[in-house]
Amino acid sequence: MNSLKLRSEDCSAFGSLVLWYLEQNPHTNMSQLAKQVKISRAGLGWICRKESNPDEETARKIAQIIGIDLVVVARLVHENKLERLANRTQLNYETKFSTDSVQIPIPKEDAIAGLNTVYQAFHMVTRTVPEIEKPTEFQIYKQAYEIVKRQFLSRKISRRQRSRLAG
Repeated sequence: MNSLKLRSEDCSAFGSLVLWYLEQNPHTNMSQLAKQVKISRAGLGWICRKESNPDEETARKIAQIIGIDLVVVARLVHENKLERLANRTQLNYETKFSTDSVQIPIPKEDAIAGLNTVYQAFHMVTRTVPEIEKPTEFQIYKQAYEIVKRQFLSRKISRRQRSRLAG
């Protein structure tokens, strides 16, 4: 059992990687890992949960310590952000044709596939950018997440749309 009493079902995919590492390395506990990362034990426990995510610096440190590629960690962190968004409210694609707007529910799996596709597009675009100017993989995933969220997903239904749906 892990030292913070985290249940695997409460953990994000990123958090599950941390728990897996602790199980595979019984000589290391949650407090020791948190100390290596320079955060509190409670902070490490919190970012392992589905409700939270690490920032880039913390993710990088943890990835390095547990021996997981930062690209994998960045993907899991940003997929979790979409899952959290989906769990709080339905993900909807919204567009406007002339005066009519259309709103269609999007399965979170499709939103996650979109996130990864936009990430790949960013990666292709930045191939020729000099290494010193290149964004990190985490930054590319963060931008991809923001684009998917802002451009393709809507969290609000306008008053006009609500009255149409109700009527």
